[in-house]
Amino acid sequence: MLLERGVSAFSTWEKELHKIVFDPRYLLLNPEERKQIFEQFIKARIKEEYKEKKNKLLQAKEEFRKLLEESKLTPRSTFQEFAEKYGRDHRFRLVQKRKDQEHFFNQFINILKKRDKENRIRLRKIR
Repeated sequence: MLLERGVSAFSTWEKELHKIVFDPRYLLLNPEERKQIFEQFIKARIKEEYKEKKNKLLQAKEEFRKLLEESKLTPRSTFQEFAEKYGRDHRFRLVQKRKDQEHFFNQFINILKKRDKENRIRLRKIR
């Protein structure tokens, strides 16, 4: 009932009471149980919303990483070049904060630089 009525997980009993007071299911509970069940719902809903938000961020990061891999970047690529070329891609916009986009880009470039350096060292040992 609380979910159906659009009760916010970050609200209070007093603010949300007007949404549920006229529902017949509300009257099935005694007055002590009503607030207790509301509080339990709020706690559970907060946990669910945080979990959903975390999963959404992980999904966005994964999609952004796939875009980075598909874009054939070099260790000398810059974020500005990348943003100009792929800024309209939906996977680029999934990560909403520019700071996070740059952070993920820089992590990826650092991995490329490390691989490049290891490859150069391997080539020197072969010669």
